[in-house]
Amino acid sequence: MRNVFSKLKHFWVLLLLVVTWLLFNYPIMETIWDHGFDDGTYSHSFLVPFIVIYLMYILEVEQRVSFRSSVSWYWSGVLLSSGIALWIATWSQISLLYWLMSLIVLITLIFQVFKFNISTLFPVAYLIFIFPFWGSLAIVFQNISVFMVTLLMSFTDIPVYVENEFVNIPSGIFEIAEGCSGLRYIIVALAISSLYVFLYLRTAKSAIIFTGFALLGALVTNWVRILLLIIIGHVTEMESSLMTDHNNFGWYIYIPVALAQFYLGSKLESLEAKSAIKSNSTDKEIKPSRYSKSALYSGLIIVGVFSSATAISLIHEEKTDKCDNESTELRPEIAEYLTVCNSSNEDVVRLIYFFNGKDLDSKASYFLNDMHPSDFHLIEQHSNDAWNVEELAGRRGALYLLAYRYKFKSNYYLNFTELKKARLMGALLGETNVEIQWRFTKCEQSCELEDIERVTM
Repeated sequence: MRNVFSKLKHFWVLLLLVVTWLLFNYPIMETIWDHGFDDGTYSHSFLVPFIVIYLMYILEVEQRVSFRSSVSWYWSGVLLSSGIALWIATWSQISLLYWLMSLIVLITLIFQVFKFNISTLFPVAYLIFIFPFWGSLAIVFQNISVFMVTLLMSFTDIPVYVENEFVNIPSGIFEIAEGCSGLRYIIVALAISSLYVFLYLRTAKSAIIFTGFALLGALVTNWVRILLLIIIGHVTEMESSLMTDHNNFGWYIYIPVALAQFYLGSKLESLEAKSAIKSNSTDKEIKPSRYSKSALYSGLIIVGVFSSATAISLIHEEKTDKCDNESTELRPEIAEYLTVCNSSNEDVVRLIYFFNGKDLDSKASYFLNDMHPSDFHLIEQHSNDAWNVEELAGRRGALYLLAYRYKFKSNYYLNFTELKKARLMGALLGETNVEIQWRFTKCEQSCELEDIERVTM
């Protein structure tokens, strides 16, 4: 046993540092599990830890990692500053910030123990593919998908009208939602291409060509998927089973793209090998490894299987029937399934939701906190300095007014940006309590100024 540890001492120390980081950041790991591993976009996440462990083992076998002989004051300073930033981000419950800072803390911790080099950095940085902050790019790629699908549809004979993210054809309406942004293909393409570059390619030129092809292939896959779904919906008059279950469809289209990607990779390797022979390059650090390439191809298949699986939702569809003037406390995920009911004593429903910050997802800016009651849709936003006021249409066409705002330390905020700034400042004092003040009323025939005054008074 001692002999095994001695031969793989760098590997075991690396693994110990990662496990220690996991344990000391358990609340953050819970959010990664909830919004990463249990989300269909990130279902490749189950493979990432095994890939990281494998890469750490390879570093040991190829002797590309070594201990520091003395303390690095530079990395100590970075570790201290990133640790403080992580503390502030956690207290203020800024998801993107505490995910990013927790990863930086791990990287700085490792390079306090080991000498810095790209070979050691890559396996740790590869953990970035399990962090759910990629979702912040969904709207960008959603808009690109809407533009490209609109352009491609112009080359068909199908009458089409596009409004925002909705594609109207004679047979029905398609919504290019955030889930149709192609983000899942982009993440998988980046994960596979970066791993391939690390293992097999040596030059920046080859890396850029290979990664660029992977990204373009992921984007085109998604555009073609949406286009084909619209065409199939038109031909079958929306009767095809793909109209309700099309998750796997995109992965079938991605298979030939992936095969072409690996074919390109093999060509780039051949060109690099010929170039290396000419220049008599024998640099061990950048020499492409030839171990277990079949494992990488197998990984692609497994990624496809996992990524196309239906994600298991942990959201409990509980509702509240409390409609009086007293404060009501809900878990943040329940707010999406809010029951709106009218009190017998008044025509304005007033609710206050408290978020104490004990759980990292217990926050007013949690993405599942939908202010709109179920099946209501926005008609118009009204200007008000003290409240967000929205006019909504109900299930039977009746009109309603919804007013809401956020309260933090006796101050009121109308948008997340200002609220997050305030929470960052409040984190220095350990303040986490936030409220959502929510008002709802029905208009008689149309929503007038007096209705707005009534709902916000």
